[in-house]
Amino acid sequence: MNARTVAAWSASGLLIVVLTNNPAYRALVLLAALNFVVAYRLPGARLRPLLMLLAVATLISIVVSLLLSHTGAHVLLVIPPAIPVLGGPLTIESAMYGAAAGLGIAAGAMVVAPLSLVVESDQLVDALPASLHRAGTTLAASLNLIPGIGRSVTSVREAQTMRGWRPRGPRSYAEILVPVTLTALENSIQLAEAMEARGYGSGPRTRMAPARFRAVDILTVAASGVGAAAFIAGRVTGSVTDWFPYPIPSWPAVDPVMVAACVLLALPAVVRQRD
Repeated sequence: MNARTVAAWSASGLLIVVLTNNPAYRALVLLAALNFVVAYRLPGARLRPLLMLLAVATLISIVVSLLLSHTGAHVLLVIPPAIPVLGGPLTIESAMYGAAAGLGIAAGAMVVAPLSLVVESDQLVDALPASLHRAGTTLAASLNLIPGIGRSVTSVREAQTMRGWRPRGPRSYAEILVPVTLTALENSIQLAEAMEARGYGSGPRTRMAPARFRAVDILTVAASGVGAAAFIAGRVTGSVTDWFPYPIPSWPAVDPVMVAACVLLALPAVVRQRD
């Protein structure tokens, strides 16, 4: 899929997530994003670590809201008021509010996940306007060094452990950090030399193959654009309403047109499954 198409789809989904805190709409966007990533992810792209991270983030949001927000009519437990910050009632409403906030975090992260799981970093750089090419190249090169640093930490730690190293406090980790830092600097220098040897910056940008828009790209851009436009119009007209569990929890109000706008984000995944 074209990188510009993926960027447009992610922008539309993120816009919907930001415009409302209604958990019904956010859940629909999350499901659409999950289907999109599963349908178009790159070979070898792992989805499980992302899902685990989002689950942990949602759980943390629930726990924080439950412990720090002491409002609501349905009390689960009362912490002694003598305990600073945490003292007070733990309510169902605060837990629900934390779950809704965690759902927003998960949906927002999932809609931008295709930028790394569906397209390659070089495709994103190639999709940038000419004025942002240098900045995009720098950012992509920096992000590509992060997995290398992670592998370096693992290899250095294993090598030092085989030599008898054991963690003995903060100072002992210098034996890990110093080799990792030197390795990262060496990799950066090698990358700079490779870019210079290939003539980077000596002329206008070239492309190995022009990025083309296929039928699925046009369909994806059109569906995401219509969905985002409908949601903006609904927000302006009042059809999109926010949701709060206070003072008494209630089902989030939904508008059928807004539901259809969210479901449009899943249309590319449906087309992919039928191919």
